[in-house]
Amino acid sequence: MLDLKFLPQPYFLIDLDYNILDFSQVSSELFYIRKNFLDLVDRESQGKTKNILGNLEGRSEGELIMKTKESPYALFDLSVNWNDRRGHIICIEKDHRLIELESIVEKHRKRLADTNLELLEKKELVEKTLFEIKSLSCPFIKLTQSTALVPLFGNLDSELISQNEKRVLEKSQDGGYQEVLFDFNGVGNLTSEGVEAFVALVKELQVMGLQPCIIGIKPNHAFYLNNSKTVPDVPFLNTLSKAFKKSF
Repeated sequence: MLDLKFLPQPYFLIDLDYNILDFSQVSSELFYIRKNFLDLVDRESQGKTKNILGNLEGRSEGELIMKTKESPYALFDLSVNWNDRRGHIICIEKDHRLIELESIVEKHRKRLADTNLELLEKKELVEKTLFEIKSLSCPFIKLTQSTALVPLFGNLDSELISQNEKRVLEKSQDGGYQEVLFDFNGVGNLTSEGVEAFVALVKELQVMGLQPCIIGIKPNHAFYLNNSKTVPDVPFLNTLSKAFKKSF
């Protein structure tokens, strides 16, 4: 039976009355655990919470203000999936403090979009366009002498990893880094082949003596990874700010 304590994201198991039946260790580190899930939510957001949790036929998602140990007004993406009259909830913290780094990443996203549009206008350059888009979808950014950031964009498929694997490995080794942070905030869908290729890349970095780390997992990513046989054996961090605090 799955031990819910070790899920890498804030997770709660509730009944139809929103009573908390179980939770992950990450949840206890982030929240003051109460008897009822509504006690973790800001009073003004409780009506919205009931609307999100009220769909018992499948999965629902929404944005909520929740009370954490650090702040009474923390913004979270919430995803819930009901099965056998029990709700499985994953909460992903949203962070807006890393304005400078997010600006860099946003400029890169714009560059990716502009490059995509410009190249696709020329039909004879379609193959080259796809190659360049995949390359731009996996940049390698130096944060400190020992830490690098690799923000991923688009769908995580085998082509994205295979096209950029050699460059990531070479830059990681040549730069003398100790830690490589993979940011999933820009990732859309995951594929089985893509996850397997990514795990293989993670293992190669670990063999080289580096510590890979994953940040920015979205609720749909977490549900996919939790149900997958291939899960990266690396630390998971909710936000870029926690990665920054850990690196600086």
